[in-house]
Amino acid sequence: MNCQRKEEIPISVIIPVYNVADWLDVCIESVVKQTFAEFEVILVDDGSDDGSQDKCRQWAQNDSRIKVIAKKNEGPSKARNRGLSEAKGKYVVFVDADDWLDARYLELMYRRAVETEADIVECDVFRVNNETGKRNVRVSSGVMGVDDTLEAHMKYGYTAIWKCMFNKELFTKHNVIFPDCHSEARAVYALLLALSGRIENVHEPLYYYRTFRRGSLTSKPRSGGEDRSMTGVQAFEHLLAGFRQCGLYAKYEKLLQEIVTYKMSDLLAAFFPRRKAEDYRRLAGNYELFLAQRFPAAPKYRYLTWGGYNLNRILCNMNLLHDPYCRFNFSSIISLMHPVQEEMICHHKNRYREIMLNREISGMFWQVLEEMAPDFLFVDFLEERFDIVACNGGYLTKSDAFDGADCPIEGGRTIARGTKECESLWRESCLAFIRQIEARCPSVRLVLVENYLSEQKGDIHGQEPFENLEEIRSANKLLKSYYSFFRENCQDLLVVEAWKSEYYFTDEKYEHGAIPSHLNEIANREIAGMAEREIGIWKA
Repeated sequence: MNCQRKEEIPISVIIPVYNVADWLDVCIESVVKQTFAEFEVILVDDGSDDGSQDKCRQWAQNDSRIKVIAKKNEGPSKARNRGLSEAKGKYVVFVDADDWLDARYLELMYRRAVETEADIVECDVFRVNNETGKRNVRVSSGVMGVDDTLEAHMKYGYTAIWKCMFNKELFTKHNVIFPDCHSEARAVYALLLALSGRIENVHEPLYYYRTFRRGSLTSKPRSGGEDRSMTGVQAFEHLLAGFRQCGLYAKYEKLLQEIVTYKMSDLLAAFFPRRKAEDYRRLAGNYELFLAQRFPAAPKYRYLTWGGYNLNRILCNMNLLHDPYCRFNFSSIISLMHPVQEEMICHHKNRYREIMLNREISGMFWQVLEEMAPDFLFVDFLEERFDIVACNGGYLTKSDAFDGADCPIEGGRTIARGTKECESLWRESCLAFIRQIEARCPSVRLVLVENYLSEQKGDIHGQEPFENLEEIRSANKLLKSYYSFFRENCQDLLVVEAWKSEYYFTDEKYEHGAIPSHLNEIANREIAGMAEREIGIWKA
């Protein structure tokens, strides 16, 4: 009788465990104290040597729902596959051993799965900084409460498997396994979505994902000694092979090119501030080669970005590989055309911002422009709203990044935006910028993206104005004059009038804060489409 009941367990919770003794108790306690009690827990100890294995055994002794599998260290993918092979539940969930669950996680996810007969149910996620305790919400699918279509979900969906409840047959019926490589979730996520008869979402953060923890499963090297210059490539090979194996490749071939390109761009964004320059360039080059070989008909334009950070978020929705090495943010044309004359280095707690600040100081833009020889240079002027600091024989931009940095400046003089001095300096610098582009890289096509600070924040159901609306409008009036000046003085310019987007407002729930210089993903995707059409018309 007991054996019969075990075969009918609704849910199997699979937890790979490797050297997480400091966090394991919090994780397991959050599982055993779920409001839904009919489940089994499979702890797969992957050769821990820090006492994690003893903790696993202690928990198993105290709770009959817990089973421990001890194996040699082979990495999280093989641990998950082993747990999957032992699972008795109709549904499976995967939990990382340094994370934890809301007490209602299993109840709400299972209820949605049963009521809708869904093959996959997802929830939103709290991303918790392990160093500061600060947390923000990451939405699993959709934008501003509107669920994505299947195709958009496959491309844009948050590719983490631990915020999902899966019908186990998705794995067993189609022989889906996690490959032993970096980015193993990216190797199966889109395929599992494509195989699903129905996908549902619980629009509530129920999973707590711990970020910035040293030695996490995410950062742990794979046992196979994967070549760092090919990181992630094996995962995408596995993804394409999985679609072929399941007879779905022809149906999704174009979308797969977009998915792989978009997810590779994600990886480049993650690795750019973390790897040495030479290592990073090899990786980016190998990604370009992979895409050219697997999808020879796909667009292959290369571009540089000069402007606000949200311009990156817009362009990442274009069907191109997006290389952060080719981005220049937190800088202004004045500082570019009048760099400081003394060698100096700025430090910032945010590594990406630190890189951008030191690029401004070194005048690296011209080096990258000539090195990469891009087809397009995308420009917006959102960073041109900041004051300028005169120092060390040149100028620096008093941007958000600058204000949060440690820069060795003595006696710098601030020149306010909107003053006659700043306006004269900007116009002279702008003309010099245009001429330098024409001289140094005559083949590049300039694309002006007319972005402004958004005046409102909200969602698709309604918006409200920012409190400092008059300040925003004053800045936008200045930006409009800059765009007009640039258009009048730059020949053969392509223009994307981003402000014409129907959804030109800030997402009030944007995970990094609702500020006027950020839009929302519906607007970003729409503006990216405008840019692609502008480029397509010109190419034609």
